[in-house]
Amino acid sequence: MKKLMYAIAVISALISMALTTSAFDSGLEHLTLDLRFNLFPDVKSVNDSILIISVDDASLESMNWLGWPWPRQIWSDMTAFLFQSGAKVVYFDITFATSSTFSASEDSVFGAVAASGNSVFITALGHQEGQSIPANAIIDLQLPESSSPPFRFASPPVREIAEGAAYLASPYAYPDLDGIFRQFPLFFKTVDGVVPSPALAIAMLFSDTDQIEYDDGSLHWGSNEIALTDDYEMQVRFAGPAESYHTISVADVFSSMTGDTSALEPSSLEGKIVMIGYTAADLMDLKPTPYSARCPGVEVIANAVDNILSGRHLSTHGNLVTLFFTLLLSLSVASALVFIQRVIPASLTGFLLISFYAGVSMALFKYMDFWLATVPPLASALLTLLGGSVVAYQYATKDKKFLKAAFSQYLSPAIVSLVAKNPELLKLGGEKRVMTAFFSDVAGFTTISEQLDPQDLVKLLNIYLTEMTDIILESGGTVDKFEGDAIIAFWGAPVEFEDHASRAVTAALECQRVHRELNIRLKELNFPELTTRMGLASGSMVVGNMGSSKRFDYTMMGTDVNLASRLEGVNKVYGTPILISNTTKEFLPSGIICREIDTVMVVGQKTPVKIWLPVLSEPPFAEKYSRALKLYRTGDFEPAKMLFDEIPSDPPSQTMAFRCKHFLEDGSPSDWDGTWILTSK
Repeated sequence: MKKLMYAIAVISALISMALTTSAFDSGLEHLTLDLRFNLFPDVKSVNDSILIISVDDASLESMNWLGWPWPRQIWSDMTAFLFQSGAKVVYFDITFATSSTFSASEDSVFGAVAASGNSVFITALGHQEGQSIPANAIIDLQLPESSSPPFRFASPPVREIAEGAAYLASPYAYPDLDGIFRQFPLFFKTVDGVVPSPALAIAMLFSDTDQIEYDDGSLHWGSNEIALTDDYEMQVRFAGPAESYHTISVADVFSSMTGDTSALEPSSLEGKIVMIGYTAADLMDLKPTPYSARCPGVEVIANAVDNILSGRHLSTHGNLVTLFFTLLLSLSVASALVFIQRVIPASLTGFLLISFYAGVSMALFKYMDFWLATVPPLASALLTLLGGSVVAYQYATKDKKFLKAAFSQYLSPAIVSLVAKNPELLKLGGEKRVMTAFFSDVAGFTTISEQLDPQDLVKLLNIYLTEMTDIILESGGTVDKFEGDAIIAFWGAPVEFEDHASRAVTAALECQRVHRELNIRLKELNFPELTTRMGLASGSMVVGNMGSSKRFDYTMMGTDVNLASRLEGVNKVYGTPILISNTTKEFLPSGIICREIDTVMVVGQKTPVKIWLPVLSEPPFAEKYSRALKLYRTGDFEPAKMLFDEIPSDPPSQTMAFRCKHFLEDGSPSDWDGTWILTSK
């Protein structure tokens, strides 16, 4: 017993660790990290030296008379104002890759203004095309040789602006597989040297230092050490959701420049890092972060700047440490199961150990900015805890195996699994439910069967029934039984569906669509083509296990079940492939198009019912048929016949035209109310 429990713990740990290399586990671990971010935001720690000026929707709207992009003079005037007000660093998270279209001198003026202070502009990097990398994009930093090819080209702002920058920085950042940004690169290797990211360039200018070193996977920044990934990325310790950093609209800056300082006092810019970027939705620089699905890209950079300056970033560990904690927690849970004899106290102790580890991971994140892996250790511990109950589980699954075996021929695998997990869905005897019943039959199958030998007949039936049944099962339907070529099915039991009618009608339409492809296949196999008629009706029915305790069928009974059976046969009268009752029509969403055919009274029932033909698209003659049907119901048979005759190649119209002719020649019933009484099934 003891050896078995510890073996389960080790196997569970190995399985969990094997998942650490998969995208599945990585995604789960990132979700747990995001949970920690959202549980413990740290907006109070935000560096108040960072100010974001946003090009937002309100600014674009207030200056729409200028068009977009704005003239460079707007930017040069604002930059001059920022430097004159004491801003220490001005960063533009905006590309100025093309020359000004307003004035030939605008770019030179902008570059000159940018050169009057510490300014940072962005440049793209590339492997295939671009310009040579400018000198002010290179920082003094030595990196070891790596297998990744260095960047060879740059796409900086226009020359006049680029020359005015203290640094040109590359803004590249890469999201995780789930599309969320959690890391930010600090620099990039190129053939000419190292290009900083905006976060690093801003921090260097703000701190008046370019003394940085890279050693053993970490960036050494003064007395701080920042651990980086193989791609030189820092794990960002985001402070909070979007707008955690002081953000003002660029329109407010323009107002302050003209004397209205209600939103921005120029003196408040003294010694600040001013970061200018897009927040307007149309400018498409919104990135998902652990806190916000739409965080401005400039604020992601602001978080990275803050992390560098404060020396506070998110730390984590490698796979060996993860393996250690995974084994430790699994073996601890196994020990609880071994040394605590009673099952409930042992299980509770195991859950307490798991909860304790989860709590430690939360505390390390909150107080030490440390990301402790949780998915492999917790998954392994849970597997260990569950493994100790394998024998009891086998007994618990005995009845489920029986249910799966009993119902796999009637239900789809997904429904079988659901029933197996919830056996109470199957009650002995019957229960009343609102469902949709389905009956189908192959036209003239008796004649077809007489033309084939028994082996070919069985092969034909198997091909046909397999195609039709697969569609029914995939839609959540339950196959009641097969009667030769006929299929009886229903939707709404054993699992209840509110959209049972929609599922049933959609499945019937899909059966008819597949039928056309099936006939091509049958023809290639030298089988005759088949025509299937289907009838559907919805309403209150009794469904359940009918029969004896040793021999039973899971089946349905009720008036609407009989109606569905009759409607299958009514198709012969109108030449239709599918007919549904009015109740079924009322259950359908507006997206399923149905064409009203007639009002009939089927054999064995005394209540008239409107019948409908589901179609994939509204036929062009629908309005004409509707008018003819109204005339027919009021006894105006001559104009009704004329309208029906005007609809060519439509079996229901031909049926109704013939009926009108019959009434015109032989007279109609004295109590005519528009209901056609059927005298045969």
